[in-house]
Amino acid sequence: MVKIASVLALAILILGSLAGCSTPAPEAKFSAAPTYGNAPLDVQFSDKSTGNITSWGWDFNNDGKVDSTIQNPKYTYEGLGNYTVSLTVSGPTGNDTKLETDYIKVIPCPRFADFIAEPTTGVGVTKVQFTDKSKGNVTSWAWDFNDDGKIDSTGQNPTHTYTKNGNYTVVLTIRTPECRDIMVKWNYINITGCST
Repeated sequence: MVKIASVLALAILILGSLAGCSTPAPEAKFSAAPTYGNAPLDVQFSDKSTGNITSWGWDFNNDGKVDSTIQNPKYTYEGLGNYTVSLTVSGPTGNDTKLETDYIKVIPCPRFADFIAEPTTGVGVTKVQFTDKSKGNVTSWAWDFNDDGKIDSTGQNPTHTYTKNGNYTVVLTIRTPECRDIMVKWNYINITGCST
């Protein structure tokens, strides 16, 4: 009887010590940089979670959908607003979620883009000179001379020849070290006297 009691005590002692060495449950933690800036805003997320983790699930805009399963992802915020971010980590001993409300703040770009054109009206085939008037340290230009969503020129001060009648909306997209900015001039160029 004494032997049985000794064996049971030893078994309890061993099981107790094993339980004390169990793998800790995951605890979700993360950081991001930057958390504030102009659109489009490129944000690098860094996993700071602890415990035995085998999977990561990031939701960058609180829409309930997993946007990335990478441990340390990068994400670009295009739209303005405040974004709530969550990270769910999982492992053999469970899962945990960290939610940061209004964690990423994307603000409007300062008004940099501007341009003029000469002439803005024409009869027949008309060559138009566009002149960039943008402010700041502009690093690139993208012109769309007829608002069809296609880039027609990447020069700073390009020319474009209009050969058909119509009112043309012109779009200039620039990039500066701070952000991207767009200037749209609706029905800016008016051409008559050409074929339609």
